[in-house]
Amino acid sequence: MPEDKNFLDQFSNSGKPASFEEEKRIPVTKERKPLNWKLLIILLAIALILGILAYFLFLAPKIVMPDFEGKSKSDVAAWVKQQGIEPSGIIFQEAYDFDTDEGTILTQSIPAGKKVRKDVKLNFDLSLGPDPEERIKVPDFYSMDKESVQEWINKHKLSKTRVITAYSDTVAENEVIDYQFTGCDEDSFTRGCTLKINVSKGSAPAGKVTVEDFEKKIYETAESWAKAHKVNLVKTEVYSDKVDAGYIVSQSIPSGRTINEGDTLEVVVSKGKAIFMPNMAGWDEHKLDSWIQENPSVRVYREEYYSDYAKGIVISQNVAAKSLLDDDDYIELKISLGNIVELPSSYVGQTYHDYGGLHDWKDKQNELGANIKIERTFEFSDTVPAKAIIRHDMAVEVGGTLHVVVSKGRNILLKDKDNPYHDDDTTRPAKLEWAKLAKGDNITEEEARSLCEQNGVTNFEIRYSYSASRENGYVIYAERWDKLKIDQNTYLPEDIILYIYINDLSMKP
Repeated sequence: MPEDKNFLDQFSNSGKPASFEEEKRIPVTKERKPLNWKLLIILLAIALILGILAYFLFLAPKIVMPDFEGKSKSDVAAWVKQQGIEPSGIIFQEAYDFDTDEGTILTQSIPAGKKVRKDVKLNFDLSLGPDPEERIKVPDFYSMDKESVQEWINKHKLSKTRVITAYSDTVAENEVIDYQFTGCDEDSFTRGCTLKINVSKGSAPAGKVTVEDFEKKIYETAESWAKAHKVNLVKTEVYSDKVDAGYIVSQSIPSGRTINEGDTLEVVVSKGKAIFMPNMAGWDEHKLDSWIQENPSVRVYREEYYSDYAKGIVISQNVAAKSLLDDDDYIELKISLGNIVELPSSYVGQTYHDYGGLHDWKDKQNELGANIKIERTFEFSDTVPAKAIIRHDMAVEVGGTLHVVVSKGRNILLKDKDNPYHDDDTTRPAKLEWAKLAKGDNITEEEARSLCEQNGVTNFEIRYSYSASRENGYVIYAERWDKLKIDQNTYLPEDIILYIYINDLSMKP
């Protein structure tokens, strides 16, 4: 039988498999191939050709720059849109140029014929025409004829200067009658000012009248002219945002035209700016005041009422929104006083029912919609007189209740006191007692008064009556107005009257 071997014995030096023998490294050398220069050159040439093609296909400028000098801004816009050029790269710089009409391109940053891409950046200088602020020396028009006046206008490119012809009995034909500036005068005249130069057509035929220019002149000017030239004048009034009230907006016959005496000229006269009533509900006082300042001719009357709106907010208006306002219209607005009613001052110390006091104030606020009530409660007070106000709320919500505390005066604690009339008279009580006063037990009127004085009771009334059981001048009985008990250590409110009845024998029936 073969000999049994341990598993580890298989890895001993003597029994080691052949695959576990030590390896030997043998270097291998590969043979290098020679570099193919011809193939490399061909590949580089192909890459260069492809790069050039890509540049011309994708990167090279393709759009030819036109010559825009002497053309307009709209011509540039049309070209930009047609070529798909990015508009943000197009910049126009404006400048005055006497020799070039307004809106004409003077120069361009890229010359004509050059190719550009769609993201090109272009600058154009655009003419604004002659400078309207340039000062122009005004000649002596009265020494010039119509032709020389027109030459002066053309020379200085005065687009706002016009020559108007009219008949004149005093100025020879083609000579200047007069001239009028608008927005400037002779010393401040610029190219941008308006100037009308009236040139004579000579004397008008008999019975003929040359209509003057009345636009933007006060109506009385046309009225006087029509009366002097025997022309019927018809007046129509309209609102105008551009012409002040009382001035002529337009005329039916243009200036310079000849009409017959007795013909009718119609003029349209401005009533001023048309004012439409806005919906003011919800406006605050700042917005309302701004509108009134912008429309000073409008009469506005404000009435203030308490409401749930914030203070100063417009509640309602008597004129409907979008109504056209005339000069004689009167706008009445209700303005909110808010929903808190505040007292302007304190009524503490005042008698609750005094005229002009707290109740009158409440009535005035309720007339304005406050709808408040007063709730009164009473407290004793050593400092505030009876029926006077001790304290009250200083503010109350609309529709709420104002709480007022009214004084009941002092609440006097009744104490028995020593009798100042006792002396050595043992027939008199040594101490004046409230119980004895109440029952009329051997107390004189003087002693009754003394007891009240010593306790600070001032609200008492002495009444005289007849009693067969009491001596003359002695107390019959005393009682409170409310019939409650009078005794030592009870309280007597200051507002409760104490009646003291004294026996008067002269009143015996």
